Amino acid sequence: MPFPIIDIHVHSTLKPYGHSFYPNEDLKDAASEACIWYNDPPSVGDQLLENTIGFPRFRQSDFTSLAKGGANVAIVSLYPIEVSFVKPHVSPLVANWLVNLISLFGRKRIEHIKEPSFNYFQDLQKEYNFLLALHNQQPVNGTRKYQLIGHADELTDEAKNTLLIITSIEGAHVFCDGNNVEDNAAWQNLAANVARVKQWQHPPFFITLNHHFYNGLASHAKSLYDIVAKLLDQRYKMDQTVAGDMYITSRGYQLIDLLYSPLNGRRILIDIKHMAKATRKEFYAYRKLHYPEAPIICSHTGVQKYYGEKINMDDDDIREIFTSGGLIGIELDQRILGYNSIGHRFVNWFKNIFRSKRQKEYVWAECFWKNILCVAEQCYTLDPQQNPWKIICLGSDLDGVINPLNQFRTATDYQRLADALLLHVQDYWSSSSSKIPKGHLNLDAHNVVYQVMYSNALYFIRENYR
Repeated sequence: MPFPIIDIHVHSTLKPYGHSFYPNEDLKDAASEACIWYNDPPSVGDQLLENTIGFPRFRQSDFTSLAKGGANVAIVSLYPIEVSFVKPHVSPLVANWLVNLISLFGRKRIEHIKEPSFNYFQDLQKEYNFLLALHNQQPVNGTRKYQLIGHADELTDEAKNTLLIITSIEGAHVFCDGNNVEDNAAWQNLAANVARVKQWQHPPFFITLNHHFYNGLASHAKSLYDIVAKLLDQRYKMDQTVAGDMYITSRGYQLIDLLYSPLNGRRILIDIKHMAKATRKEFYAYRKLHYPEAPIICSHTGVQKYYGEKINMDDDDIREIFTSGGLIGIELDQRILGYNSIGHRFVNWFKNIFRSKRQKEYVWAECFWKNILCVAEQCYTLDPQQNPWKIICLGSDLDGVINPLNQFRTATDYQRLADALLLHVQDYWSSSSSKIPKGHLNLDAHNVVYQVMYSNALYFIRENYR
């Protein structure tokens, strides 16, 4: 019997919304690249290119793939693209081509972002409206519908056979009225913009304070590597103080208060992904003092044990999230999970050619499993009486700028990932050296996979999206 699936971090709108800027594309036609249902599975050539350059040239989290993969709920992250993302250090003649190669945003979209009048908050509204366009509607050349929900109470038994969508936002630069985040005038409507988003019929569940570049709110972590890092410079105010000896600006603290406040609408949780390590530490102290009831979420990440960059979670982060009653989404990115750290990507890929499909799936799921286990064992150490798996879920980041696991490149592969994960849990408990005892709290391997792939996220949504 297939596992139900919840993925708490996908960018399903990013590519189709970009293609909606072409006048010949129709966002309500599933055969159009501007449609969120448009399916573009990876060809052999796509797979070879991805293994060579480290990022995919195909759709991963389109709603057709989500449905085929058995997703019950997906949290779609809205992302008005930062202007620094479309200004690589190359000549203007090749800049648009290179950015489109990496991201598949669409050249028309890139040209729009480069316009002096580009406005982050207006773009956020447009991307949200793009997602609304097919809410509860069947597209032309399509057979299914999705339903946007705005409250946990809409997670009913009657909705089990419908793809349910919740919104989130990646990067709080979205509240800037303009595209210059260091222009004070562009932030004059901050409180009004937050209140307006809270009044959406389907408001975001959580928002990251940071994304790839400095946004006038807080210091960010390094997140771009390899060929992308050679094109884009993140270093400005990255991993450094931004206001005296502080890593969060006064405006950043104002935004935290506005998001958590119940006085301007429903609370929106804060996602710590992309915060610099020192920013996270500063945020934890502020939350504990002012909002101790607010759970901490990291929607898509790995652990520093396997990939030592500060963007990943260390033991302190895991403890803060665990004790807050929060949630950690494990990402399906080779780099973040540490797969590339154990050897050269191409060499590992070549060796896998000679394995059976089942063996390949087991091998490629191993780094996903190891990151899950690292979190669980740390939680077990913190409190052996509690369920050590309860804060862990899937936060794939599919259709972000990631290098996905080769056997699990798209949302279509969710079930095979769950099946491979089941084998790893069974093998863990067949060993006499397992730190978490077999049968702990009467959980078996199937229970663990069910929780990680579905019920942990479901419980968190039901408790907090209200």
